[in-house]
Order: sequence, then structure tokens, then C-alpha cells
Amino acid sequence: MNNSTQGKVVLITGANSGIGKAASLQLVKKGCHVVMACRNAERGQQALQDVLAAGGPGTAALMLVDMSSQASIRAFASEFTARHKMLQAVIHNAANFDLTLKKPERTADGVETIFATDHLGPFLLTQLLLDTLKASAPSRVITVASAGLMTYPFLDIEFDNLNGERKFSAQHAYYHAKLAQVMYTFELARRLAGTGVTANCVWVGNVAIPDERIAHLPGWMRRLYSMKRKFALTTETMAATYTWLATEPSLKDVSGQIFNEKNRPVKTYKNAYNPQTWERLWAVSAELTKTQN
Repeated sequence: MNNSTQGKVVLITGANSGIGKAASLQLVKKGCHVVMACRNAERGQQALQDVLAAGGPGTAALMLVDMSSQASIRAFASEFTARHKMLQAVIHNAANFDLTLKKPERTADGVETIFATDHLGPFLLTQLLLDTLKASAPSRVITVASAGLMTYPFLDIEFDNLNGERKFSAQHAYYHAKLAQVMYTFELARRLAGTGVTANCVWVGNVAIPDERIAHLPGWMRRLYSMKRKFALTTETMAATYTWLATEPSLKDVSGQIFNEKNRPVKTYKNAYNPQTWERLWAVSAELTKTQN
């Protein structure tokens, strides 16, 4: 065990299954206190029991949050900061990739649900926890993007289509939100320079999806995922990059980068590197979440 990780507080959203759960296990093994933020209480409690049963010098706790709901995120952040005075890393793992959606659905906040969950949720939660992260410096914000973005080489932020009002498919909405997370990471890193808080992104490749995550999909799509699974990374392999980004001492001052499953920095398409778009996205995100720009 690395003594530098002993007792460090790491928050992971979407920790009840898949990569988030695997990363929780690894971080507890390294001596961290892991806050497993989950939407579903029953599945979250089972995941917590599994993590604790696996053992390790660290600890874990369950907290509930719906990352599509700004009210839920605000309540979660208030409870979290009341319980924890320190936060060394937050990993924004939770995501909505519901391919059964045929038309846009809006949250109670009036935002398309995939964009709300996959981009605005992490934006709002980070803003609400930023004082705690700064007080805990050196600390880290870790966002999650997808290697699938490479299939959209000309994609840019569609400010006139954030709610799917002009065109919509669940797959397009997902990758659009993931592109937003990449740009957000770059802008967050720029704004946090000199504070001791870093911001980096994980480039998640083809990872084996647990059966329970695809049970709602049509049969042909489940068969497709079963075929892809033969060539997929394990959740443990991908989680190791989460764990590395959250705990590796040599990354203390590394910020504004994207890392793949081999812990190597990678680049994405050029539209993601436009600082003017970063700033506009930040301003729109702040407006939609009613936070300071």
C-alpha cells in the first residue's frame, strides 16, 4: 500500500456496477475512503457490501444522488460537505447511455436527460465541491469521455441543439455530452491553474458491459454487445486508470490531459481544442445550473 493514499477521500459517481464499482474496490485496497455515489439505493447497498467484503485497509460508504437532477446534486453536495471536510479526488463516472430513447426527454430542470446527466451533473457537482477540493489540495477532478468520440470526427458543441430540439438520437446525444466533458475538463484545468486542483479526463475504450446494464436493450443489440465483449477490456483494466489518475503521486501537477487505458496521454479531434468554445460552454453550463460563471 502506498502511504500517500491512506485515508484519502475519493468520491465516485455511478459506483454500483462496472468500472465505478471496480475502481471502488481498487481504491479501498489502496487505503482510501471511497464514497460510492449511486442513484439506486438497493443496487448501491449491494455494491457497497461487495466492496467491503473484498477487504482492504481502506473504507467505503454509500451516498445517494441522481446525477440528472440538480436538486438531488445540491442535496448530495450539502450532505457530503457536512460529513467530509476533505476531498482528494472526485471521479465523474456516472453516465446515461440509454439507447432505447427515441426522442428527447427532459428533466425537471428542463434539460435533455443525457446532457443533464453526462455533462451538467458533473459540472454542477464539481462547482459545489470546489471549495472542499481546494482546501484539500493537492486534489483532482477526473472526468470520463469515450473513445467512441473518434467516430464523430467533426462533432462540435451544438449550442442550438442542447436539448435535442433540432435533431436527436441517443447515441449522438451521448457522444455530444462526452465531447462537452472533454472541453469542460480543458477549461476547468485552465481556471484551476495554481490552485493545487488538477483536472484530467479518462478516455474509456471498448469495455465489457455487464449484462444488467444492457438488459433493457432489444435482443439484436444485446447480441451485438455480446460479440463486442470478446474483444473488450475488462472493467478492472479500465478502472486501473481511474485509480492511477486518482492516486499516482507523479500526477500531482499534471492537468488538462486525456489518458487512455494504458495510462498514456491521447489527443482527440481539433474541435475539442477551441478555447472560445470552452468558455461559451462554461457560460451556458453555469446558466443552466444556476451557478457562478
